[in-house]
Amino acid sequence: MELIVIKNYKISLNDINSNYFHFTWKSNLSSIEEKGLLPTKGNHAKYIEETGKVFFVQGLDNLLILFDCWINVYKKIPLLPNLKITYGLGSKAMRSKYFPMFLVDFYFMIIKNSKRHKKYAYKIFDKLLDECVLLHLDLEENKDFNFSDIDQIKAEGYRKRHLIELGYSEKYSDLNSNKMDNWNLHTLSNKGVNPSKLKLCSINNSTNIRDILNYIFQNTKLDLKEYVPNLYDYLNRSK
Repeated sequence: MELIVIKNYKISLNDINSNYFHFTWKSNLSSIEEKGLLPTKGNHAKYIEETGKVFFVQGLDNLLILFDCWINVYKKIPLLPNLKITYGLGSKAMRSKYFPMFLVDFYFMIIKNSKRHKKYAYKIFDKLLDECVLLHLDLEENKDFNFSDIDQIKAEGYRKRHLIELGYSEKYSDLNSNKMDNWNLHTLSNKGVNPSKLKLCSINNSTNIRDILNYIFQNTKLDLKEYVPNLYDYLNRSK
């Protein structure tokens, strides 16, 4: 297979609310240059998603929302040795018609202000910012994805209050519909993204995610404290 070297994409103000972006590990770039983005089910999604997909956001404002959701989820995950099994069991319990939901509610209540969980979430997010890059995706609606496609998490029967606990804020998520939200889009089932449709994002010649994040903060019109409180707290944790 011919190797396609990913070209550079310079972020601009036009990207704050438009275009499509995907977050990935730097270590994946060599494989991505050769094969593109493959439709997969991540460690967490495999307990919920039925088929492989490539997830992305529309506009950089929605990247902030995605980051906020990730931090929030990592603050809620049980800090136990076998994380994958625990996460899977918890995911199934929350969808069950028979599992006592007061236990789920009690769990969320007791970890709400847990410093250990917050520290763990920040550590994971630090790693993501240090070891990941942002890709621009040249996608076509109805060919690569469809805005009316189903968000499998919303369609799995979780209680509304639990979706909110796990990051589906009513400020930016439509919880009365199973359709995807713009901060949590995905390609059509089992559809990847060809290397020719990918570019490596940069700002001022830097591909560092922290530099890109600073650019978004400087230009977003979102009220960070209101819309992305977990990300806001992360940014101000040492102040």
